[in-house]
Amino acid sequence: MSYLDNLRLTFAGDFQADVSTVNNDVRHFDNATFEERFQNFQQGNVANGWWNPIGSGAYRLINCKVQSVHYQDGSGTTDATVDPAVGLFIDGSNDRVGGKLVDLDPQWQLASQIWGLKIRLTDGKIPHLLTANFQPAAFRDILFGRQEGASPGDQTASASFQSVLTDLEWGDNLHNSRFLKELKAAISDGLLSIRLATFGYSTNSTSNRFTIGTVIGAIAPYRPNEPRSFVLGRRMVPLNGERTADNINFFDCRVDEDTKTVFADFANALPLIDGYGSLKNINDLQLAVLTDENTKESGQVSKNSDFIALGTTIPYREQDWLRQTSGIWAVKLQPEVFESIQNKPLALIKMSNRTNGVVAIRESVNGLLIRADNFVHRVEPGETVQTNLFAVGYGKPLTDTKITAAVLPPLPGQGGGRPTDPKPPKATIPVINTPASAVSFPTSLSTDADGKAELTIVTTNPNNPRKYLDGQVYMIQYQLEGQIEGQQQQFDFIYLLLHDEYVVPEQPTWIEHIQPILQQYSNLYPIMSKRLVNLGDYESVKEHRAILELAFSLDPSNPNFMPVTRDLSHPKQETILKWLRQKTPDGSYALVYGEQKLSWQQPKVDSKEALVSAPPVEIEEIEDLGAKAQFYQSFKAARKINSDRT
Repeated sequence: MSYLDNLRLTFAGDFQADVSTVNNDVRHFDNATFEERFQNFQQGNVANGWWNPIGSGAYRLINCKVQSVHYQDGSGTTDATVDPAVGLFIDGSNDRVGGKLVDLDPQWQLASQIWGLKIRLTDGKIPHLLTANFQPAAFRDILFGRQEGASPGDQTASASFQSVLTDLEWGDNLHNSRFLKELKAAISDGLLSIRLATFGYSTNSTSNRFTIGTVIGAIAPYRPNEPRSFVLGRRMVPLNGERTADNINFFDCRVDEDTKTVFADFANALPLIDGYGSLKNINDLQLAVLTDENTKESGQVSKNSDFIALGTTIPYREQDWLRQTSGIWAVKLQPEVFESIQNKPLALIKMSNRTNGVVAIRESVNGLLIRADNFVHRVEPGETVQTNLFAVGYGKPLTDTKITAAVLPPLPGQGGGRPTDPKPPKATIPVINTPASAVSFPTSLSTDADGKAELTIVTTNPNNPRKYLDGQVYMIQYQLEGQIEGQQQQFDFIYLLLHDEYVVPEQPTWIEHIQPILQQYSNLYPIMSKRLVNLGDYESVKEHRAILELAFSLDPSNPNFMPVTRDLSHPKQETILKWLRQKTPDGSYALVYGEQKLSWQQPKVDSKEALVSAPPVEIEEIEDLGAKAQFYQSFKAARKINSDRT
């Protein structure tokens, strides 16, 4: 059932994502050509270390409060005097640092994951009424340009993170809240479902909301065997596979058989006019069921002949509607209407008058939906990973249905900076998805009686195709046989970061093994190297040996885990720990230095001579696109090149 359930709470507030941007350009990973200026803020057209080179990677919730609670019987309230759960804070941990927001890889930045986030429900006086861990999850359904009338870039983007809360701990005092009592009683498998929708993120370093955005969320019971990262229900799909003419994004609905209720989630769907949740007026909007499967988006329709209205029009234009409801709209149906939606497409109708309108967006063709649940993997060569796929038609499991899967063709140009940068990094941008032979899996599989299939992916050593960067990124596309192109969100892939094979040395030394690994992190995260420990410097690492051993040995779900990016292979992690832990016969730590090799000496690109002889750079102010928007443009360009070739 996910968070689209009668029993749910909604909340709203801010989030902070203090990401470092030095690692947004893959060329900055090349130690041999790294320049000190890559740790500086961008200056005009010169990207340097982009818009936040001093970012820590922290992700935290700020000033989030419960806006409404809804009960099992379908009723609800926004009044704290009716239910004291309203107005409670949704906060982070009070005994450890905040979570982290992490890209899978510099060459795939559109599946960023939240790691190490704790969710705490509190009144600000007692420690918690409920505390839980947010299971790491990547965002989905990102839409650039959702916020209209703003400068292009990350500020205008919107996305959703859906996951589960684990390790639930309830406080002794639930404040006599009916909602909290019902929620606690409804839990099975010890999990709750949670969805965060984020937008209005500022990358403007001169703004008082720099690195801050708006978040609206929902929490409800998790039901066993349902996917954790998406709603398995009724999928609303823009005809062109990206957005409708009214700038409406993909979104999800769910039909509850027991309560005869339809839920629709507009949190990440309707166009915004600001970064705080004000929605654009696009006329009266009516959730409906189409009487003809062949009615298309933008088609003219009339009430009671072409569509049957489901409830009243949606009050999305009311003040603070999105923040108060988290975009969730629910309507209970009469039995005869409920029967009509079992095999007919849902639609959102933009009403012209009380009778007529146009289809603003409609459900996928034949109600088809297939999505991968655990779709982001970090893999060692030789490991086998499984991804769970779920398929439904009009919300019902599709049994014995064929699914096809394939690795995307090689993609060049992913993870670079602006093409207009007059001083681009000197390293070349590797090509991803190659060699395809390093990943193997069945290209065709069938769903079981529950509409599920498991894609097993076997890996081998990719043999360092990216040279200065460990491993390779692979994107696997999947779809139902016969499914029309554009019926899936454009980033619905399975992603793998497959590491290179690496043998833990018998005797690791600083010169030969440790420094080459840590130098890259020192380059990419100046907030660490300049303020805490210089990872490229032997004496600094020696001084902080104990804390580094602790950080490198934590579980990746711990927010203090190193490296923050979770992109270090296990053998390299083991090598670092082995080196940090080795002792001499007298019990002191060896921290073997090793012998300097002439071949290690790399030419320093950013030498004074080079700087003196470099031609002057003409600086002019340009609009910043932000990391995700820049990456998206490169991805679209590469996909177009591949498409033109086929």
